[in-house]
Amino acid sequence: MITVDNKKIILPDVSFITTVYNEEKSIIEFLESLMEQIYLPGEIIIVDGGSKDKTFEIALGFFKDKASPKNGDYGTVINNRNDSTGDKLNKRNNKSIVNVRIIKKNGANISQGRNAAIKNASGRIICVSDAGCILNKNWLKEITRFYDDTSCNVIGGLNMPFCRNFIQKCLAVCVMPAEKEIKIEKYMPSSRNISFKKKIWVDVGGYPEDMDYGEDMKFNFNIKAADYRIRFNPDAVVYWKMRKNPVQIFWQFFRYAKGDATGRMYSVRHLIRFSAFFIFIIILIGAFCLSKWILVILVPLFIVYVFKPYSKLAKSWSSNGSCSFYGVEKFLSILFIPLLLTHIDFSKMCGYIYGLFKKIIKE
Repeated sequence: MITVDNKKIILPDVSFITTVYNEEKSIIEFLESLMEQIYLPGEIIIVDGGSKDKTFEIALGFFKDKASPKNGDYGTVINNRNDSTGDKLNKRNNKSIVNVRIIKKNGANISQGRNAAIKNASGRIICVSDAGCILNKNWLKEITRFYDDTSCNVIGGLNMPFCRNFIQKCLAVCVMPAEKEIKIEKYMPSSRNISFKKKIWVDVGGYPEDMDYGEDMKFNFNIKAADYRIRFNPDAVVYWKMRKNPVQIFWQFFRYAKGDATGRMYSVRHLIRFSAFFIFIIILIGAFCLSKWILVILVPLFIVYVFKPYSKLAKSWSSNGSCSFYGVEKFLSILFIPLLLTHIDFSKMCGYIYGLFKKIIKE
């Protein structure tokens, strides 16, 4: 158990779950943002997929440090390295106690980890986020706000970028949608910022365990296929740490695209991307074989390609925050963003092709 400040409001019917793997550099910041919530869940369940670093030990130590003696008895956690179950720090629940369970499940992918956590959850409402994030202090309050309405089954929040270097700022401009860009009718939340009734998870068969990436989008598609509405609450804010370097960025979008291929999602988007690539190649061949003036065709195509990130870039120059550009960064960002967009698209094409071949071989 962990005993919390009486000023905190604990929601006994809410279970918070997350999966972790090799997150020793980010786990403390994430857990601190969870425990600093104005509202706290009645239960926290963490599944470690078999981290090779000290993630499990750090998480264990974090909650042991916060555990308070109750009648001379301290909460404990059992390290079940080859089991999908764990022992609660304390099985009691009252207005000042949050139950915590940490599970070691070696070899589990993110879907298997989430499903294991939810199976062990006692709450009627499940809240989910990821260790690479920082939760706004009002997040748990907002991500569970509408469940008094019995028609509300799923709530997703707003993801905001969190940046510490120039590449992260450029990545945020390239891939993070502003709130006004989100179309409510097509909104699909990431599982770094979602809550749902446990019954919904049961009805749609849980997270797809045959997918190690893109599993949250497939989960969303299954929710909508079951005729459940996903409600968007922009006040439920999670700050998502951007990848730090081009190698991390490549593998991030490679894996996302691989998940799209294996889950048969967003095929039109990928078809457009491949079509644009082949048009670009044809234009280059035409310019080389016929006339260099053919390259002029690339000018309007380039404008279309960079319009959205450049428009967001201009706004970031006059704003304050972790993802704002200052000084020489403004000039460098103009040059770097087209290169980063190309890098992202290349990684997506590679990932999608790999995912298709993997799916064909599997079938």
